[in-house]
Amino acid sequence: MASKWSIESAPNIKMLINMVEAAGAIDENENIFFPVEKITHGFLKISKDKLLEYASTGISIGDLYKNLLEQEGDSEWSDTSFDVQIPRSIPDPIDEEGPLT
Repeated sequence: MASKWSIESAPNIKMLINMVEAAGAIDENENIFFPVEKITHGFLKISKDKLLEYASTGISIGDLYKNLLEQEGDSEWSDTSFDVQIPRSIPDPIDEEGPLT
């Protein structure tokens, strides 16, 4: 599913250009830098018994979240998806990653 800022939300190319121009996101050479969001999904496996064990110790959701993040390296990763987005500002020449958002 495309994000709110995906170029797929523009009805056609001329409207896309108008949206970019309205945002002031065209540089002095009339270049547009389209931000691209890369999304990778994965799964962390934890047993129900382990969650119940955590619950019995009184662990907070925040601490559980931190604990799960520490296991990120053990995750099984799926395919990566990309979302080409509508620029929302003119690129900052100092910012090598592209437009400010």
